[in-house]
Amino acid sequence: MEFRYLRYFVTVAECQHFTRAAEKLGIAQPPLSQQIKKLEQEIGVPLLERLPRGVSLTPAGAVLYQDAVKILSQLDQAVQRTKQVARGERNQIRLGFASSTVVSQQVLALVRGLQEHHPDIDFQPVEQPMPSLVETLRQQEVDLAFLRLPCYASEHVAHTALFDDPFKLVVAADHPLATCHSVTLSQLGNDPIILFPRDIGPGLHDALSDALKSAGLTPSSASLAPQLHSATAMVSAGFGVALVPASLTTQLSGHVSVLSLVQMPLSSQVVLAWQRTNTAQVVRRCIATAREWANAQ
Repeated sequence: MEFRYLRYFVTVAECQHFTRAAEKLGIAQPPLSQQIKKLEQEIGVPLLERLPRGVSLTPAGAVLYQDAVKILSQLDQAVQRTKQVARGERNQIRLGFASSTVVSQQVLALVRGLQEHHPDIDFQPVEQPMPSLVETLRQQEVDLAFLRLPCYASEHVAHTALFDDPFKLVVAADHPLATCHSVTLSQLGNDPIILFPRDIGPGLHDALSDALKSAGLTPSSASLAPQLHSATAMVSAGFGVALVPASLTTQLSGHVSVLSLVQMPLSSQVVLAWQRTNTAQVVRRCIATAREWANAQ
């Protein structure tokens, strides 16, 4: 089977008319009809139903159309990659990670998806605290970045939401609350609450502190985790309890328990961000893939 047969078939299926398809392809209508007939004969089933004013896909044709679009897209990508290699070119994306997103299984799944969907792109990872990451994004030293909201600096860049990431309570396995399925903040009592330093995420830090204060609680000034995802290790070591986004609690040791929080006024959100003026096609392709991934969740 020749690839041009598939291109002719896809064009006819999309135009739903032989004459319009022929004009789009730049060929005469009779030869186009003959090529489609040859394709049907080669496959052995009718693909198009001829109507008084056009054509429509048969059930078999609808199946072939879906596969043909994918095959032709893959062929076009293969040709493009071949030409890029011949010219010594290769696309590159500098992909930034806020420290609180780098171990998220959902973020890593999306990164794998980006690599699978865009094999012509070299992704270069960069990890930074959120404020400095946003600044490098604004300077276009990074092309795309995974951020966690709330983040004051995010107001200066464009972003698309990936997933909500509600907070969970992490306690030591021998803590009195460890067997509870869910708790409220008011049940924490006098337990030291481990937070991360404000300078690595001022917006998130302030929002979390305000939520605790509203419940009459005060974070421990003596126990600061180096990063948000480090708080769980400090819980395991006996420094206190911690409020951690759910995506960072999926692979914890048996030394801690993860509890749902009832009436928690704060939730975090992971987004993919970019500089508003960055119109590079390779960046836009990745944004589109990320949006498709988010919609499928």
